[in-house]
Amino acid sequence: MIEEGLSFKEFYPALCNMEQKVESVEQYMKAIDNAYRILWSDNQEVQEIKYSPKLWFRGLRAAAYPLLPALGRNGLHAEYESVYLSKFKSKAFPYLDQISLRSGAEGTGAYWEWLFLMQHYGIPTRLMDWSEDALVALIFAIDLEATEEEMSNDAAVWCLNPVQLNTAFTFHDYYPEGYIPNIQEKGVYEMFGPQKNPFQNKKPAAVYSPINSPRIIVQRGTFMVFPYTVPMVDMKDLSDSYQYLFKIVIAKEFRASLTEQLRRYGITKAQLMPELKSIALELIQEEL
Repeated sequence: MIEEGLSFKEFYPALCNMEQKVESVEQYMKAIDNAYRILWSDNQEVQEIKYSPKLWFRGLRAAAYPLLPALGRNGLHAEYESVYLSKFKSKAFPYLDQISLRSGAEGTGAYWEWLFLMQHYGIPTRLMDWSEDALVALIFAIDLEATEEEMSNDAAVWCLNPVQLNTAFTFHDYYPEGYIPNIQEKGVYEMFGPQKNPFQNKKPAAVYSPINSPRIIVQRGTFMVFPYTVPMVDMKDLSDSYQYLFKIVIAKEFRASLTEQLRRYGITKAQLMPELKSIALELIQEEL
């Protein structure tokens, strides 16, 4: 039966086992198990995919938010990248001794290092954050520091099968399809670098990143890099997204109770932000 007030567009994903709604941490963990069964059950029989089952997770404060990187939202597009990169490199130069930039100033590796540095400081890029930890994604989805508009909507955690997504790409002839490369590998630069090329693609790729931030370690961060296309395509609108995406919706009225559940388990947002400001915030919020 269709829930009262629920449009067919909203009901259809749930009907097709592409979406599940939860109200507690226990229900959320069961939904993660369900996502594994849905996104991996068929693929485990495919001989060409030779990697162990894994899922990546991304938490959104509002369930309707697109699966796009910052450079694909709010009127921005991929061609803004070169402008942001040029200005950031120019203005960041006096502070290079204070930041982690291991690759000097030249080469393809340095290009990605600069992009990840921009991502870390909140500058729009073609990168999109994911995590290998389902609870990390949940914490960011139900974040009580959300705006009033976000709080009035359900939150969401997207589950991704990164191996299935990457079957669209052949980064190296000697790796099986579904390989998840380090972003600094040559094949990634050729397909997703800043130079426009004849490779026509609308899909992002799942990649591992250089570990240039304590946050990446603590949050078990992984990434997607979106293609240099204008406009970028929302992942959930791709025709085969059902093969690698599953959506868990968190009912808005249960944000606070889920946050309290996680706090009782010793899991807080402050733990995921390894800096003094976060330590101070956690101490203030503790019940003495």
